[in-house]
Amino acid sequence: MMQTKSMAIQAMDETGKGLAVLATLSAVDKGGDTYAPGAFSWKEGGDQWAMMVPGHNRRATPFGKARVYEEGDKAYAELHLNLKTAAGRDWHEHLLFDFATGRPVQEWSYGYSSEYTYRVTAQGRTRVLTKVDVDEVSPVLRGEGDDTRTLAIKGAKLRDEHHGRLLADLGELAGAIDADPSIVSASGVKQLREIHDAIGRVLAGGDDEATDEVKAQLAQDTALAHMLQFEGTKRRFGLR
Repeated sequence: MMQTKSMAIQAMDETGKGLAVLATLSAVDKGGDTYAPGAFSWKEGGDQWAMMVPGHNRRATPFGKARVYEEGDKAYAELHLNLKTAAGRDWHEHLLFDFATGRPVQEWSYGYSSEYTYRVTAQGRTRVLTKVDVDEVSPVLRGEGDDTRTLAIKGAKLRDEHHGRLLADLGELAGAIDADPSIVSASGVKQLREIHDAIGRVLAGGDDEATDEVKAQLAQDTALAHMLQFEGTKRRFGLR
């Protein structure tokens, strides 16, 4: 039986290539599932391919395809929009528009079938997915879980209102942590450190041979991606 789960798009460039996070293998997701190592990499070669279709519509002409693989404790989908087709170009333009206009609202999901066992602990029973067969990736109106919005598309601009909201959010989080440092979990500390390091690398100048214009665009893309990632961080820390 086909099932669906939400996913988070982390990046997409002007050629239609992108990256999505499907799962953290060791975590229990919002559906109450966790994953065995190798759950996504069981096919020969260690990866699998799936078509990209709109809204889980298996009768629609695919507008791209995705390569699913594992790296460390995460499962990823390497996205490839087919920009030689009208549907692929239309979706690419839509994503650019969604990202550049107000708060992005496009959500994402993937369809799969699976094999599983159960793990029983004092806290209850958790389903452990041992073999996940991803057969399609879809932009949808509403994903199963939170944080399924597009996080970054190269070419979108960091507008003044985005920059202002980012600074306000960071200030709010800093004040909350000062008042009670215990609100930040170990994973939250790790995420904040990653955001700090990523933006720090941009501000440090990156590639010495890069032009000022390229560095400025990289800083915009990086800050905007982390601003949207930060929306999930705020919810986890109980901020609005």
